Amino acid sequence: MFSSMKSRLIFVIVGTALVSILTLGAFFTYRTVSDNDEQLKNYRRDLEVSVEASLKGETEIAVSLINEYYKKQQAGELTEEQAKKAAADAIRDLRYDDGKGYFWVDTDEGINVVLLGRDTEGKSRINAKDPSGRFFIQEMIANGKKPGGGFTDLQFAKPGETEPLPKRNYTTTFEPYHWVLGTGVWIDQIDAQVAEREKVLSDNLHTALISTFVMLVILVAVFAFLAVYIANGIANPIERITNRMRIMGTGDLRIDSGVKATLEELSSRGDELGVMSRAMQEMHEKIKGLMERIVEAAEYVAAASEELTSTAEQATEVSQSIAESVVSVAGSCSEQFTDVENANESTQKLADNMEKFKVTIDESEDKIEATSSAAQAGRENVANAVGGMEKINEQVQGISAVIGNLGEQSQKIGTIVDTISAISEQTNLLALNAAIEAARAGEHGRGFAVVADEVRKLAEQSSNAASEISALINSIQKETESAVTAVEAGVEQVTSGTKAVDGAGESFGEISDMVAGVARSSKTMASIVSELAESTESIKEAITKINEMSRKVSNEAQTVSAATEEQSASMHEIADASRKLAVQAQDLQNVIVEFKI
Repeated sequence: MFSSMKSRLIFVIVGTALVSILTLGAFFTYRTVSDNDEQLKNYRRDLEVSVEASLKGETEIAVSLINEYYKKQQAGELTEEQAKKAAADAIRDLRYDDGKGYFWVDTDEGINVVLLGRDTEGKSRINAKDPSGRFFIQEMIANGKKPGGGFTDLQFAKPGETEPLPKRNYTTTFEPYHWVLGTGVWIDQIDAQVAEREKVLSDNLHTALISTFVMLVILVAVFAFLAVYIANGIANPIERITNRMRIMGTGDLRIDSGVKATLEELSSRGDELGVMSRAMQEMHEKIKGLMERIVEAAEYVAAASEELTSTAEQATEVSQSIAESVVSVAGSCSEQFTDVENANESTQKLADNMEKFKVTIDESEDKIEATSSAAQAGRENVANAVGGMEKINEQVQGISAVIGNLGEQSQKIGTIVDTISAISEQTNLLALNAAIEAARAGEHGRGFAVVADEVRKLAEQSSNAASEISALINSIQKETESAVTAVEAGVEQVTSGTKAVDGAGESFGEISDMVAGVARSSKTMASIVSELAESTESIKEAITKINEMSRKVSNEAQTVSAATEEQSASMHEIADASRKLAVQAQDLQNVIVEFKI
């Protein structure tokens, strides 16, 4: 019915005032009516007392008049009959109350003596009854004989009228003549005076009621004005505060000069409205500050997520490139392993031939021709060995380059891993800051806190993965350095072997050209062949080491490839998480954009 506080306040104040005023008016009216009734009762009682006193007084006058004639009788001036007749005539003519009041006289036996000269005079009225059946003459005689006289109520017609009306008579006795003298008053005369008095009181009551009604209307108007004033003083500030809170509820936290002046005016109040206004201003400032920090955090998170996504994508590309390089290294190592195996076989053959050649030299002092043929075959084998050693040298040089490239790539991977670790630490710090801001935001930041916690976990996982990769890369770098050292040693051995084989080729040429001198220098050739066999054994051992290093490099390349694939998968996960974080940041910005700061 009353949707606003102002209308309810006005209704309560005006209603309370109206009920109170109506209650007071009703009480005043009731008291006035009661007082009027009491006044009428008192007035009637006083009037009756006054009338009774007047009747007694007038009757005493009449008795005094009769007594004058009685005194004359006692003085002998009049006889008893003359005195009675003169007294009766005097009483018959005696009037009071402007001629309305008269007297009558009856003997104590009920014989009427005086009654306005009517024909009842001289007759007995002892058994006379009024319309109610009362023997009023007998009662008046009995009451008149009482000390001080008495009053009798009856019904009797007025002079010149026939309708009996209520009447009150007073009677007393004049003992010398045995007369009962009386007079009376009709009750309607008292009623008329009471009615007149009642009319006056009623008019006064009517005037008082009109005055009271006018006063009530004035009071109601005054209370209505006061109610509107008080309601405006209470409801208008509340309404302004409510409107401001409603605007804040829509996300508009801006305050223009007019609203600011209104809030300052309300805040300056010393009552509860001032307290509420100051509390609302404090809440507004805190919400505004919180939203500004959330906006900054959201922008920072969005930028950081984009940067993290870009970095993760770059890291993924680098990891893929590293994986491809490692696969290439593994393939090269596999080819190198095959070539080294072939070189090992050739070297083994060379060693076998050297051994046979040594035996042949020992036995061929007398077989120059056979030696020449063997020398020619040895020359060819040495040429083949030189070609194989050159191939080995080329393969070893390739392995050295690949391993050097692998070291450079490992260093690049280490740099990228350091970058990922730094990004993870920044992401972790960002997630912690976001969690703190979400905690400050309360219920509205719960979803953001969950996202921040997930980002923090992903950052920790990325940091752990980066640490593992860093450790693995360090191990690979150490192994690579060992491989480079071994390959460099192998290169030196191959170079030495190549030089030795070249020397052997030259020796075989000289042998071929100087078959005749073979016999003379067979012992020297045997020694040379022994040295060549030893060199061949050294080459064999170097090739074996190269074979082992190639196998290790291949295994390490496979390990690096697997680790790179894991790192690439982690980078994909980080990129996905960064994209999700970017989406969450965009959603947060979409929510924040509804607020106007």
